[in-house]
Amino acid sequence: MDSKATTVLTNLQRGNIEAKISTSISLSFHEKCGQGEIDEEDLKSSELINLPDEENKFTPLHWACSYGQLKTAEKLLKYRANPNALAKNYISPLHLAAAGGHHEVVRLLIVHNANINQLDIDGNSPLHFAAFGNFPHSTNEILQSGKANILQSNSDGKSAYTLAIENKAHLAQAVIENYISSIIG
Repeated sequence: MDSKATTVLTNLQRGNIEAKISTSISLSFHEKCGQGEIDEEDLKSSELINLPDEENKFTPLHWACSYGQLKTAEKLLKYRANPNALAKNYISPLHLAAAGGHHEVVRLLIVHNANINQLDIDGNSPLHFAAFGNFPHSTNEILQSGKANILQSNSDGKSAYTLAIENKAHLAQAVIENYISSIIG
């Protein structure tokens, strides 16, 4: 057997075929919201403001909140996006913002009367998501609203504080402890 290695080049590698690269990428309205790529014109003429996507039933606001797109979330809310829209498994935009640690988006949703105590299919509130993820600013925003049920247990019987302890989410744990101290003392 010959020990010499042979190299086989494709026609493209030899330069015999011109590479065609498409630069036009078509994004859905929902994806544009997730990437912060919408403008006022998209919103003025759009019937899609509260329309859920097919896969997870996320509205454009869910997409914006999931990716922390504050300006897009502001625009969507200005054009009457529902801050309490529920997707698959009862996930709200606030759940997604809290899960991502997007505290400015969390604050925006709270100002727009998002349900702070909305429970997902497993009984987790946005506070559970923020504490589990060790997002102290999001945890604080939710607690400072004064509306959060800090004692709420999920389907496993765990509160946000318990989740913070179990997951070594020390920053979120400290925020919850400081909040408890402030309301007790």
